[in-house]
Amino acid sequence: MHLELAIEAARLAGRVLLEHYRHTHDIVFKGERDITTEADLAAESACIELIRSRLPDSLFVSEESNQADQQDLQRPVWYIDPLDGTTNYARGMTGWSASVAAVVNGEIVCGAIYDPVADELFTAAPGQGAWLNGDPIHVSARTTLAESIVLMDWPRDAGWREQGIRYFARLVPQIFVPRSIGSAALALCYVAAGWADAYYQYTLKPWDVAAAALILAEAGGRATDMSGRPPRLAMPDWLASNGHLHGALLALDPLAAEAPAAQ
Repeated sequence: MHLELAIEAARLAGRVLLEHYRHTHDIVFKGERDITTEADLAAESACIELIRSRLPDSLFVSEESNQADQQDLQRPVWYIDPLDGTTNYARGMTGWSASVAAVVNGEIVCGAIYDPVADELFTAAPGQGAWLNGDPIHVSARTTLAESIVLMDWPRDAGWREQGIRYFARLVPQIFVPRSIGSAALALCYVAAGWADAYYQYTLKPWDVAAAALILAEAGGRATDMSGRPPRLAMPDWLASNGHLHGALLALDPLAAEAPAAQ
């Protein structure tokens, strides 16, 4: 039930976003390099209203509002990013998505990420694999950095942006090519689908990664923080890969030397 509802909510958000796409937006700056639009709010409201109508005891952790008190772990907690890639969306570019995941008793039980422009729906549930529009997906089999496409996004914070640049400078000479999508959720799905081989970012939020982390894991991928520690929704720094490249990618980041080695 949770997965079907997540899919319905993600598709609903996508329809709302398409109605506003490439129109003039009411842009509000929430912080440095951090914006929201009327479309974010409308899509989030539609998602939450739909889920509450089916599961009234739900709690919500979302980008724009409704930060849940998660003391009651028996109730489903929905992690919603109604518009991941707001800058792309506000400028009329592609590379944005709606992301919906449910957590029950501390476990991510489903994830759905919808790119309405491409009409691509990525989904997963524990033990059921990862799927794109109903077809199974799996991470790539590439084993060397030299043949790998690595995705990344830029932190908003200047200090973390500088850290990202330091890592980028060490990474780029080793890989085939870097790319920046502008949506963490889509980037992680692209790794899950085998279209790219790895992704990193230093300042992600739980709603950015809740659905995508499950999709990546079910597709056979691996995720840690940039120091190699196991993933947690609350951690800001994420390194995701097809698994084969993970050790080599960790070795390029100075942060990895400051923490216990990955297991």
